Formats: sequence, structure tokens, C-alpha cells
Amino acid sequence: MNKGLKILVIEDEPLIADDINGHLNAAGFNNCVIAYDHITALEKLEEDKIEFVLLDINLESGVTGIELAKRINKDYHLPFVFITSYADSKTINEVKETHPVGYILKPFSGKEIPVILEIGYELFYTYMGGAAEFEMSKLNKYASEELTPKELEVMEKIAEGKTNKQIAEELFVSINTIKTHLKNLFIKLDLGSRAEALVLLNKIKITR
Repeated sequence: MNKGLKILVIEDEPLIADDINGHLNAAGFNNCVIAYDHITALEKLEEDKIEFVLLDINLESGVTGIELAKRINKDYHLPFVFITSYADSKTINEVKETHPVGYILKPFSGKEIPVILEIGYELFYTYMGGAAEFEMSKLNKYASEELTPKELEVMEKIAEGKTNKQIAEELFVSINTIKTHLKNLFIKLDLGSRAEALVLLNKIKITR
């Protein structure tokens, strides 16, 4: 797993936020940003290339973590894990409706945080493809230059979770040709990895 993925920690208690960040850093996840309120969280989601979110439910800024999770589902389509002290049936039922990839109860030991993150990340990005539908033409609004039909076709294969070798075989071209398409795609879309490509694809996923 790429441990350089961008993680957003949304927690209004600075000491707890620093503790979470410390456990992530100890596990090799060093690309984390912290938001202490929902306004900053939304700014980070909009400005930064966030790939995973850890959020508290009880935020003191007037918007709950559950409300933020619904916004993440609607506008950003990112995997997220709740870290909270709430475990009552009402809260759990509300949480289930947002479809998190994990749920961590406070107080936590810390070791479970990177484990749940890794498992949740893999599950989310593995099962995001397949039956999901994407409006590929919308990718052009994120591109510095219009994507070619072949580049869009390669992105469709990435969305399906295909490897370079599999894409090359299905499109009847060489792996080097696919690497060239990917290089051009990443430049046009300002992407640094497949993970970032999947985050972008999630933004154009058709929701029903």
C-alpha cells in the first residue's frame, strides 16, 4: 500500500488529533493534515488531494461528523473511518447509513488506526470499480488539455481495477504504450499516482 496517501483527520480536540497523527506517523503514514472544525475540513477536502478521512462524530463547530460524512459521500466519494466515543444504538444506526469503511471507539490503543485504514482503503478502492458507472467526459473539466479517446479508454480500465498488463492485453497494445498514456494522463490531470486517479474517478461516479 502507498503510505504517502493524503489523510485528513477531522477532530476538534487538538491532543486527540495529535495522538491520531502520531500513531499514523509511527506506522509510516506521514502525509496527514488536521482540521479542528467542519469549515477547515471542507476547505481541505476542496483544496487538497485527500484520499482518506478519519473523523470524529461529535464536533463542536455546529456540524456533526455524520453530517460531514454525508457531504463526503455526496461531493467527494472518499473512504472514511469514524473515531468516536459513541456506541449507542441511535448513533450506530445513523452511522450505518453513511457507509463508513471502519469505526473506532475511544479510548483507542492506536495500533488499530493504521490497520483499519489499510483494510478500509483497500476495500473501498477495490470494490469502487466493477459495477460503478462513470461520466468519463467530465474528466476534461479537471484536465489542462482535453483527453484523447484512447486516454479516456485507459482511465475506464483503471476504474475497473485493471493492471497495466491487463489494460495492454485488452487494448491490444504494448505495456510501454499504456505507460505513455498513463504518463500523459497524469500530466494533464495533475495526478501523481493511481490512487489519486481513483479519487478523481470517484468524483465523476454516477450515483443513483
